[in-house]
Amino acid sequence: MKIYRITASKYSDDLSGTGARLYGGRWNNKGTPLLYCSQNVSLAILEILVHFDGLTVPLDLRLLQLEIDEKLIETYPTSKFTKIKKSKDAEFQFKKEGQNWIEKCNQLALNVPSIISPYEYNILINPIHPDFKQVVILKNEKLDLDNRLFKM
Repeated sequence: MKIYRITASKYSDDLSGTGARLYGGRWNNKGTPLLYCSQNVSLAILEILVHFDGLTVPLDLRLLQLEIDEKLIETYPTSKFTKIKKSKDAEFQFKKEGQNWIEKCNQLALNVPSIISPYEYNILINPIHPDFKQVVILKNEKLDLDNRLFKM
């Protein structure tokens, strides 16, 4: 399966999950590495756009196309995702679910609905899983985003 990741140029060769380890994310606590990817390029773009304001136009982005064996991907139950998303402590619950999944280390990747577009999916990759060496970088290319995306 081909999946996509957008990152700053200086981190484009780093698949260690260091950013998520340093800052945490929706599905992981600070201190736990995790690699966030998306099932398609447009979702990967949406997922990074929510972190920029109208004055910030990122100039040095790279688009990575990765390949991962579908047999190594577990799917998170949509009904459970929807229930957590509606809860008052959703942020805590998503982190707890992600941490539990990472610690069990049963599968290399977890397919989860996107908060931004729940009809599409993000793929979380556990870089400490024994099968991580099977993740292949197919493409690493400059990503130019249309400036209209950053108008206020």
